[in-house]
Amino acid sequence: MKNKLNVYVDIDETICHYTGERHYPDAAPILENIAKINKLYEEGHKITYWTARGSVTKLDWKKTTEDQLERWGCKYHILCVGKK
Repeated sequence: MKNKLNVYVDIDETICHYTGERHYPDAAPILENIAKINKLYEEGHKITYWTARGSVTKLDWKKTTEDQLERWGCKYHILCVGKK
């Protein structure tokens, strides 16, 4: 049996980008990168999206981020918001 990985993925500038200032609701997906991560998910690896959104401002970006991941078709097990 093949070993399964715990894969931690940052969100901003990894699976999405910005054309101007970084304003989370305006993030645009990087579909090629999302497809690569979804493939790992489909292979049975555990995917955790882990972002610093809100770490500095203390604003809660979890719902916005969950909505984006859903819209972009991201497959994952866990979302962690607010790196410390």
